[in-house]
Amino acid sequence: MTAIHRSLYRAQAKPGQEEAAVEALRRRVAAFPVALVPGALLTVALFRFAREFFAYWESIAQPVTPDALFGDCAATLEAWPGAPTPRSFVPMLDIYHCQTPADVDHWRRRSPIERVSGRLARLNPDWASSYIFYHYQLQEERPGSIDKYALIGLHETVIFFYQEFPAVVEPPRIPGKLTTTHTPDQWHEVMFPHFHRWEDTPPDHAIWRPLDLVIHRGMDSIL
Repeated sequence: MTAIHRSLYRAQAKPGQEEAAVEALRRRVAAFPVALVPGALLTVALFRFAREFFAYWESIAQPVTPDALFGDCAATLEAWPGAPTPRSFVPMLDIYHCQTPADVDHWRRRSPIERVSGRLARLNPDWASSYIFYHYQLQEERPGSIDKYALIGLHETVIFFYQEFPAVVEPPRIPGKLTTTHTPDQWHEVMFPHFHRWEDTPPDHAIWRPLDLVIHRGMDSIL
């Protein structure tokens, strides 16, 4: 079976280089091959909030690195610490996925994607372990409960939530790892204390802030 690799990354533009970064990243994404062959992308989406960029992509058979996808963007993006050599993109940890890809056939979109969504939230640091615990429990007790392609990534205390619409809700090919039933039914009430609210958004976006879509490409996408 051919594996699907899912990647979530975060980057930040240098001050004054925001629009130059948008154009450079958009050109790179538009030029990368999207196809059903090893080493190609099945889908890729790039989102923006102010100076920050959040990227999601799926690659076939082998991981595609940020350097391969975006090239040398050092002129417009900040360098992040924590690696032997400078890097513009840092990985976000997968802390929740609705389903695990079984193979390429399982993961292909069967109908056109009307839109993709990227949203941003901020965790209260003291609640990070609780948030991860509850989401792992949900993921393994109730796989396939929301959008098949939904994925949540974490870097520091920043959470990035990727979704596609219309949502695909179907039984998973790969079962969850837990046989317990402890996921709380009052999910939203349990989640509220975990977040640091945004103060410059409408009330319905106080927790999950919508991101601006920079570019999206996919095998079955109409975007």
